[in-house]
Amino acid sequence: MSALNNQLYRFGEFTLDANQRVLLRAGKLLALTPKVFDTLQILVEGRGRIVEKDELMRRLWPDTFVEEANITYNIQQLRKSLNDDARNPRYVGTVARRGYRFIADVETLPCENGVATSQLSGDGFVSQLENLPAETAAAGEDTRPAADVAAASASKTFFLVALASVILLAGGGLLWRFLARTNRNSAVVRGPEKTTLRLERLTATGQSRMVAISPDGKYLAYSRGIERKSGIWLRQFATNNNVEIVPADALIFGLAFSNSGEYLYFVKGEQNATSLYRVSFFGGVPTKIIDHLEGKFSLSADDRQVALLRQTVSSNGEQQCSLITVNADGSGERTLLVGTYPNSLEAPLWSPDGKSILCAYGSSEGGGQDVHLVEVRVADGAMKDLSPEKFFRIAKMAWLPGYNALVMSARKNLGDNNQLWRVSYPGMQISQISEELSPFLDLSIAANVDRAVASEATRLSDIWVGPSREPQNLKKITQAIDNFCWTPDGRLVYASTTSGNRDLWIMNLDGTDQKQLTVDPAVDAAPAVTPDSRYIVFTSNRTGAFQVWRMNLDGSNQVQLTNGVSTDHPTVSADGRWVFYNTTADWYLWKISVDGGQPLQLTNYVAYWPSASPDGKLIACSGRTGPEREILILPIAGGEPLKRFEFRGTGSPGARIKWTPDGKSVTYPTVLDGPTLILRQPLNGAPAEEILRFEHDELFDFGYSSNGQYLAATLGGWQHDVVLINDLNQ
Repeated sequence: MSALNNQLYRFGEFTLDANQRVLLRAGKLLALTPKVFDTLQILVEGRGRIVEKDELMRRLWPDTFVEEANITYNIQQLRKSLNDDARNPRYVGTVARRGYRFIADVETLPCENGVATSQLSGDGFVSQLENLPAETAAAGEDTRPAADVAAASASKTFFLVALASVILLAGGGLLWRFLARTNRNSAVVRGPEKTTLRLERLTATGQSRMVAISPDGKYLAYSRGIERKSGIWLRQFATNNNVEIVPADALIFGLAFSNSGEYLYFVKGEQNATSLYRVSFFGGVPTKIIDHLEGKFSLSADDRQVALLRQTVSSNGEQQCSLITVNADGSGERTLLVGTYPNSLEAPLWSPDGKSILCAYGSSEGGGQDVHLVEVRVADGAMKDLSPEKFFRIAKMAWLPGYNALVMSARKNLGDNNQLWRVSYPGMQISQISEELSPFLDLSIAANVDRAVASEATRLSDIWVGPSREPQNLKKITQAIDNFCWTPDGRLVYASTTSGNRDLWIMNLDGTDQKQLTVDPAVDAAPAVTPDSRYIVFTSNRTGAFQVWRMNLDGSNQVQLTNGVSTDHPTVSADGRWVFYNTTADWYLWKISVDGGQPLQLTNYVAYWPSASPDGKLIACSGRTGPEREILILPIAGGEPLKRFEFRGTGSPGARIKWTPDGKSVTYPTVLDGPTLILRQPLNGAPAEEILRFEHDELFDFGYSSNGQYLAATLGGWQHDVVLINDLNQ
C-alpha cells in the first residue's frame, strides 16, 4: 500500500512493521483488522500533517463508495487498540471537520528485510505467531507462514535458520498448524468493509424485523411491517417466490420454524395480549397456543415443548421476568425461574438433549455490563452459570449444525452494535465472528445445512423544530438521537451520532453553528441546562455505568457528580441549585447539588422521569400503583405525592413528562391504538387532551422552548432488513 512498505516505526511502546503488517506492544503482537492496520499505517507515515478524510477514504477504499462512518469506525477501533483517549489523545488527534493527525513522535528503526532485529527475533516471535489470535492471522493480506517470518527475522543467525529449516521439514508441524488456523479462521473479525461474513441482502424495504429459516435451509419466513402492523411472508430460495401466509393485522415479535419443518410459530401482539400462534408451513388459520409472553421463545428438539419469557409487575410495582415451559398445545405451563428487577432473562434456547434451557441472565440497567449465559434445569429450575464473560445484552441465540456450538447476537457495551459471537458447547469458549456497522437483531440458523439468516437494524432520526402554534409544520433540522433540551436563550443541546459515537452537541434552533461538546468513546446522553445557562448536566457511562455529570455550556470542565449505583433522567430545579435524577436499580428519586456533594433520597417508591415545575415548587414524575402507570405530582422536597393522574396509553421510548411554560399542566407522549400522541394533563383534574399526533414516525423526545414559542421533537424510526449468511460454521 505504501511506497515505504519496507519500514518499521516505533512510537511510545508500540512498533509497527509495514512489511509483515503487524503491530507490537512491548514486543507482543496486537490483533488489528486489515483496514484498521491500513489506517494506522497511513497516519504514521503522514505523521505531523493532517490526513484529510477524503484521502483516507480514497486510499482505504479505492474505486469504492463507502460512507464516512467507516472512517470514524476505524479510528475508534484504532484508538481502542492503542489505549488512546479521543479527548486527550497521545497518538491520534482529531481535526474537526477535516481529518486526523498522528501526533506522537515516531522513530524509524533499522531493519533487515523489513523485520526489526531488536524486536522480532528468535523463538519468541515464532511462538507469538503460532499463538496468534485468529483475527490477527486474518488481518494481513500477506499471511506468510510463521517459519518464513522467523527465518526472515534472523537471516544472519545460523541457529535460527536451522530452526526454521527443521520446522519447515518437520512434516508440516508449525507451518501446517499456522496455515490451517489461517484458512480455518480467515473469516473471523475482519473490518467494517463487511468481509467478515458472506452476507447477501434478501430484503430492502426496511420493514423486516423478525426472521426464521427452515431446518433444511430451503425456505425463509420474515415479517413485513406496514403502518405499525406486520404480516408474515414465506420465500422459497430456489425460485425466489414470495407469498404472504399471515396477513398484516398486528405486530409480529418472534418467528421460528418447528424442528420438523411442518409448522411456523410466531408471536403476535394484539390489543390486550401478546400471544404465541402456530400455523401450517403453507398457511391457513393460525392456532393460538398461549397468551402473555414476550417475543423470544424456543422449541424443544422434539417440538413437544416451548420455552418462553413473561414480564409481569407485582402488587408492589416490582418488575419480574419469568422463564416458563409449556406443552406445544398450550397445556402444562410451568415456571422454572423468576428474575426480579434489575435482573432479567433473555434469549431462551433449549439444550440439544431437552434437559435444560440456556438463556441470558443479569442486568444492563444504567448501561451496566452484567448479562451472562446461564443454564436452567428443566426438572427443578436450578440455575447454573455457564460463563463468567459479561455482556450489556444478549439478544438472540441459535445452534449451529451439529450442536457443538451456538451463535448469539450480542453486544459487550451499550455503545456497541450487536455483533455475532460463536460459543463452543459445552466448552463455552466465546469469540466474536462479525464486525458490522449495522447491529444484528434477530437470528436463525438452518439445522441441516451451513446457512443462516439475520435481521440488521438501522436507526434514522432527526430533530424537527417549528412554531409551537403550528405543531403540524415542524421542519427537519439535523441528525439527532434520543433526548435533547432547550437552553434559556433558545438553542438546542442534543445527542447525535454524527461523529460515529453518541456525543452531545449544541446548535441554534435553525441548525446553524453546530458544535460538538463531548468527545469520548462512551455514551453521553440526557442533557439538561441550568436556568442561568451556566451548566449542562447529562449522563455518561464513561466510568462503566451511567452517572450524572456536569459541564460548562461550551463543553469544558466536565465533572462527575454521582457515584456508585447507576443513574438516569437528570433534570434541574428552577433555581439551578439542584439536579434531580433516578437510581436505575429501583427508580427512586434523588437530588444532588449542582456543585456536587452528598445526594439526598426524595422517594422510597418508583418515581422516574422527574421534571421540575417552572415555579420551583413541584416535581412531576411517572409512577406505578401495582401494574398501572400513573403521573405523580410531588412537593419539591420529595415525600408522598400530592396528586395522581391516570397515564393513558402505553408510553413510548421517550415518554418523559414536561411542564407547560405556564406551570398549569404537564405533557407526555403515549401510544394509543397505533399512533404516538402528546397529551396535556391539567393540574386542576380536567381530562387529558390531545395536542399533537404523529401518525407514522416514532417519537424519541419532545420539548417546548422556555418562552413557549417553539416546539422541537426527535422523530424517526428503525429500519430492518434480512441478510443471508453462508458458511457461518466455517
